[in-house]
Amino acid sequence: MTNARFSLAFFAALSVAALTVHVPAQATSLSVTGDHVHWSGHHDPSDARLAITTQDGKVTMLLTNHEIAMQLSDRMVHKVRHELSHKRKLEEQDNPVGGAIASAVIGTVSDLIDDSFSCCVREISDVSYVGGRLRLIDRGGKPVFDDADVCDTDVMASFAERDARRFVSEFRRLKAGD
Repeated sequence: MTNARFSLAFFAALSVAALTVHVPAQATSLSVTGDHVHWSGHHDPSDARLAITTQDGKVTMLLTNHEIAMQLSDRMVHKVRHELSHKRKLEEQDNPVGGAIASAVIGTVSDLIDDSFSCCVREISDVSYVGGRLRLIDRGGKPVFDDADVCDTDVMASFAERDARRFVSEFRRLKAGD
């Protein structure tokens, strides 16, 4: 996809707001831009070559043999699902019809929060850690995930330096064929 812009201010937020059910703020802001970025399923961090999580615990970036993926951390997914379940129960008690609609919308949001933004490793020429930011550069010299904003977190600037440098090293080992 050329300059694909994935922005999920979750269409559901509008529908849910109209029902006076509010999706937790953690689930309403997800934005990533990149030529090679695509939406994919959840990656199990234990299956990755390396998985690092932002210092605030909201986002995990994973390196597999074939992909680099960014997704809400398992802890964050659990937290948002818990809040969504609580909101659903409250709405069902207050208004059965609104509860049914809210349940469908919340179910859609719940499914989406457990997915990832991914990019094929073969499309990335280099990964570095510069100026406190993890930087992924595609084969055409363009940044990937550079403007990733998830749950009001500037993801690429939110990893501990040690973790970011481990990610760089592991990516370079993978590209070198180790």
